[in-house]
Amino acid sequence: MQPIGGDDEWKENRILREENERLKAKQDKSAQSMHRALRMINFGNAVALCFSGFWSLLTSAFRPIVFIFGFYIILFSCCIGCFEFRCPIDLCTKFFLKNMGFMFRWQGRLAFYLFVASLVIGQGIVGLIVGSATIANCVLNVYVMCKYPEYFKMLEKENVEMAGQALEKELQQRVMGTVANAAVGYAMKEVSNQAQQKSNSIHAMMGMDEVDDMMQDGMGDLSATDFDGPMYGTQDVENQNRSLLG
Repeated sequence: MQPIGGDDEWKENRILREENERLKAKQDKSAQSMHRALRMINFGNAVALCFSGFWSLLTSAFRPIVFIFGFYIILFSCCIGCFEFRCPIDLCTKFFLKNMGFMFRWQGRLAFYLFVASLVIGQGIVGLIVGSATIANCVLNVYVMCKYPEYFKMLEKENVEMAGQALEKELQQRVMGTVANAAVGYAMKEVSNQAQQKSNSIHAMMGMDEVDDMMQDGMGDLSATDFDGPMYGTQDVENQNRSLLG
């Protein structure tokens, strides 16, 4: 069934739809390419930050403040590198979810980059160069997000998916741990109940056997003479009568 407008209008609408689909596919491809390029730039920035941290350690000349700054620069740069590299290890994802949840939002990452740059920029000439490059990288990321809305939407979608996957894995691990603990507790309770029942049965059986043994031993010790006069006092009564009569 054709539209009311006729064949020409239907063909024109189809051409427009196909053109829009091609344009959207081209924009998505461009956004993906830009996303990969910026991720590589950010990862390279993390490597440069890590290098500047090691440089600070080597040139600290046993100054505690410089040494501490260098240590934290290395630590923070490793966190940035793991996040930008999309480390597949569940331990890294759990760490980011629990301790650095702001990394799943572009505002949090931008603030973290600027914070690390402020630490680096005071660590000599190498720190000044790397810190300035980090600030320039932050400006570049903001410019690309503002210039290309498709890239910004893709980035937001990826951040939501990463946070959701990390949260889902954490919930699964907690549920599995709870179920495992409940199963172990139930099994231990059942084993304890069975052991208690067996113990009670054994004690009951031992008690009946001991009663039987005691009864058998008591009946075996009794003899026919045990039922004569001494047992009932007849001999004592006769002796007493004779003494009184005599």
